[in-house]
Amino acid sequence: MNKKLLRREVLKACSGVATGGLVGCFTSTVQSEERRSPNERPRVGVVGNGGIARSHARGLKRLADIVAIADVDRQHLEQYNAEYAAGKAQQFSDYRDLIDAPGIDAIFVCTPDHWHVKIAIDAMRAGKDVYCEKPATLTIDEGRTLGRVIKETGRVLQVGTQQRSSPKFQTAVALAHSQRLGKMKRVTVAIGSGPKGPTFDTSSPPSNLNWNMWQGQTPSVNYITQRCHGNFRWWYEYSGGKMTDWGAHHVDIAQWAIAPDLPGPELIELVHAEHPVAFENGVPTVSNTYNTATSFKVRCVFADGVEMLIVNDAKDLGFDNGIMFESDGGRYFVNRGKLTGSPIEDLAKNPLPEDLFTKLRKGQDKLSHRENFFACCDSRDTPISDAESHCRHLNTCHLANIAVRLGRSLKWDATKQQVIGDEQANGFQKRMQRKGFEVV
Repeated sequence: MNKKLLRREVLKACSGVATGGLVGCFTSTVQSEERRSPNERPRVGVVGNGGIARSHARGLKRLADIVAIADVDRQHLEQYNAEYAAGKAQQFSDYRDLIDAPGIDAIFVCTPDHWHVKIAIDAMRAGKDVYCEKPATLTIDEGRTLGRVIKETGRVLQVGTQQRSSPKFQTAVALAHSQRLGKMKRVTVAIGSGPKGPTFDTSSPPSNLNWNMWQGQTPSVNYITQRCHGNFRWWYEYSGGKMTDWGAHHVDIAQWAIAPDLPGPELIELVHAEHPVAFENGVPTVSNTYNTATSFKVRCVFADGVEMLIVNDAKDLGFDNGIMFESDGGRYFVNRGKLTGSPIEDLAKNPLPEDLFTKLRKGQDKLSHRENFFACCDSRDTPISDAESHCRHLNTCHLANIAVRLGRSLKWDATKQQVIGDEQANGFQKRMQRKGFEVV
């Protein structure tokens, strides 16, 4: 049996093995491909060739060679190859064939959210390092599976929360860690609103799209144009709306700043939420229009008493996208365009110690997010956006969405990873997965 078929058979066999047997199954059979020389450019495969993949292609130009691409939409596949790989990349309609292809050092996962963990896991078990777009997971349970496979395989996984590599956001986090402003009292995170839509018509999927494959683990439904591609994030089936879209960025930074050593919030208090459709038992009752929250306010309280407010906008504080930190010693604000406030102005005369930034970067050089990923592929160090801390912070977003969907507050035991006294809410930690697309 050739190497490609052997790997397929091993992956297929191991997909049904209980947790206790996975380590032996994969580490003994599926081996990493021969590592490239550090002097050679990394060879990258890109799965999902839409908007975010195109953004990565522009950044990858000076860092790596895109040698293989995969997409379930033939039009995306061909356009991406022509525009960003000079037509030279191997093209695949099935990501598993890309993973099997020889000569690929790393996989960039740029698909809709419901495919992230499945592709990342298959890639790591095939010996590839992975750059996975945010949010890495669709559910809390997927985060546990992802962490287990990273430990089993020893692969590097960088999450695409690139704000962690930004000097602005690192300064905001380092200032909180410095404790020079006294006790941090509150952080307000504004992440925007999802759209309301009219009712959409079903139709036959276009001939260039494999709609069955695009749906992956989610329940199979009739094709609606607005379910697919860039609009996927406004459907709970495939994503989590703004809560996991921008929340994966801003909640991540806020929690990194105020609760870096805590496993998560203790209380997720629902203050307000609105959806564009009616919900019953946390499930939308309408299937032909957007269903993620359009307005929300969730208060998350951590063990040390500090609270995080997650809102769609913070007009009372003068902003609709960004993070406001409030402490005994003053308040300051950060988003992608600015870092402001009197505590920030004071840094000109009293700069933060460099060791605070070194600690945030895990002792690594100051690099762009993609550079950090490739450096860690060579050094085998943990990247700045590691899966463990990302999932810990993203779980706050997932819990907020569970509260929003069920219309009630939650008490969370972050150590046991259980909602206290609410089995219905605990049931939302995972989802039923369509046969043949399970994440295991």
